[in-house]
Amino acid sequence: MLALVLVTPMVWAQGISFEDPSAAAKKTHVVLASDALEVEAGKAQDVELVFRVDEGYHINSHTPKDELLIPTVLTLSAEPGVKVVSEAYPKGALFKLDVGDGEVLDVYQGEFRVRLRVVAARGESTLMGSLRYQACDHAACFPPKTLAVRVAVQGK
Repeated sequence: MLALVLVTPMVWAQGISFEDPSAAAKKTHVVLASDALEVEAGKAQDVELVFRVDEGYHINSHTPKDELLIPTVLTLSAEPGVKVVSEAYPKGALFKLDVGDGEVLDVYQGEFRVRLRVVAARGESTLMGSLRYQACDHAACFPPKTLAVRVAVQGK
């Protein structure tokens, strides 16, 4: 019992954490906020997929300022019942890094929307694909991730 009393202050003094050190690396940092769409069947129309980036993080825009940076790319598969005619990414926001020479990046933070022009058949179908991105905080970037995208589409 005495050993436990003597060791406990040393653990706190050294700032040892019993949390998983890779927990931040395992997070997705981005979520799909809109997973259902209702459209007029047989008619081309614009819809938006809403994504949210966790607070304190950013991801490169679809057109980053440096060709070495990983762009955010939405890839949608051809599925029966819904056809994607076109897609348009939002303009990114300028973000100045706190480290190094203060490089300015073109990023998405908070909520961003990818606009799609779709034609859906009458009834239910599913828009499927993935969002590839790389999340970063103010000091470091995490390995690139791929977020599964699955959106229920109701053609009325």
